[in-house]
Amino acid sequence: MERNSKSPDYLLRFWLLALCITIGLGGLYFLPEQILGWDINKVDLLGDLRRGQTDSLAISTDDPRALSQQARSQTAEVRKREAIYEQLKQEQVKSSSSISSTEEDSDTTRRTPKSIELSEANTLSDMTAGHDGLQHFFSQLRQRNGLHRPIRIAVLGDSFIEGDIFTGALRSALQTRYGGSGVGWMPITSETAGFRQTIRHEFKGWKDHNQFHSKGKYPLSGHYYTGSEGDWARYTLPKGSTPCAEATIYYRSTSTTTLSVTVNGGESSLVELPPSDGLTAHQLALGSISSLRFSLASGASGFICYGVSLDGASGVSLDNFSLRGNSGLLLGSLDTELTRSFAHARPYDLIILQYGLNAIGPKQLDYSGYGKQFGRSLHHLRSLLGRADYLLLGVSDRGTKSDGQVITMPAVHAMEQAQLRLAADQGIVFWSTRAAVGRLGGIGKLAERGWAAKDYTHLSHRGGKELAKQFLDAFLLEEKYYDAIK
Repeated sequence: MERNSKSPDYLLRFWLLALCITIGLGGLYFLPEQILGWDINKVDLLGDLRRGQTDSLAISTDDPRALSQQARSQTAEVRKREAIYEQLKQEQVKSSSSISSTEEDSDTTRRTPKSIELSEANTLSDMTAGHDGLQHFFSQLRQRNGLHRPIRIAVLGDSFIEGDIFTGALRSALQTRYGGSGVGWMPITSETAGFRQTIRHEFKGWKDHNQFHSKGKYPLSGHYYTGSEGDWARYTLPKGSTPCAEATIYYRSTSTTTLSVTVNGGESSLVELPPSDGLTAHQLALGSISSLRFSLASGASGFICYGVSLDGASGVSLDNFSLRGNSGLLLGSLDTELTRSFAHARPYDLIILQYGLNAIGPKQLDYSGYGKQFGRSLHHLRSLLGRADYLLLGVSDRGTKSDGQVITMPAVHAMEQAQLRLAADQGIVFWSTRAAVGRLGGIGKLAERGWAAKDYTHLSHRGGKELAKQFLDAFLLEEKYYDAIK
């Protein structure tokens, strides 16, 4: 029977449809890393057929120890310091009774580039000429009982430290060892308030203006808040926590603003905030504070609030300044007057910088341009904050799938090398966060245990706690060193 020339060719249609679907699915691999601020996981249909990516780098790498030694002045005093540090480091290695099983993970070792293995020891790499990059901080720490204020540490970072992950565990460890209470800096609103474990944070109303999304003048926090009468915020420390000793609000206002303040669930009282042309700190409460609530009673128009601090009278205070999506370059556009006023009201002894995850791409292996831009931003920051020491946390581990396994994205190593060079150029201290995560088993193993998210980037609270332990070990070695050379 002769086929009707006008009847549809179903076989041809099938193959055309199959071709369109294949092209469409294949195109998913070429999606950008982000769309409208959302992180996109690419679809690679041929992922299991591809040759496994190598974790080795085609670019030259710098050994932190070599960079550190290159920075040293060759005086008798510095050589003596170096000998002391090496002795303490060897003693620390010998005193370790056992190695964690996670450190013995053969997969992690296999996927670590030989050029990076040289720098895996858990130490801080000091890039200063005199091996004294943290001397001011540890001097302040020794004198903490006579300062009449807490030793203040600021951790500036991105979503990696949101929810007080890593910083909460580090704060707890430092306060246990050196004294102190409270959680330090608190925003008025937060996208991760329900996720944070170190304090219960509630609020109603308020408009958040942040440096990543809105133009304006910003201090160190990268946020400011405006509100209407009746808007409120409440902070409650967990049960069993040591109460803080002082609650302070940071603001500026064109007229008198009145707040209704409640401490520990008691009777509310009215607190007047006088007009201020610039950023001003005003004490809201003093004593044994476990919870604080305040609301805008009057004078909301022209009132700008930057945040609240909940501190102890002494010991250590550690502030978390996280800004989601920030690559660190925004530090270069902090308002000069506001940031200097903030630093005067709240002086810091140590600034810890955690950035890089938002600047890496899977196919980019050269971050020298980023390093130069960050250097300019850091120069601006250092000109505003007065006498403080600086410590750069290298980019953390970020995983990608290869041959069905999670390996460290090659871009992570490239970014770390740029950050190492930056630390050397700036003469500050460096710590490899990537290596620390590797000692815990790598980001893939941490995700399997629930210590990290399945995005193979962000840590859970348990992962943050383990990372803080790693950092504290390196920190305590530095303390021994500075005690020895004082």
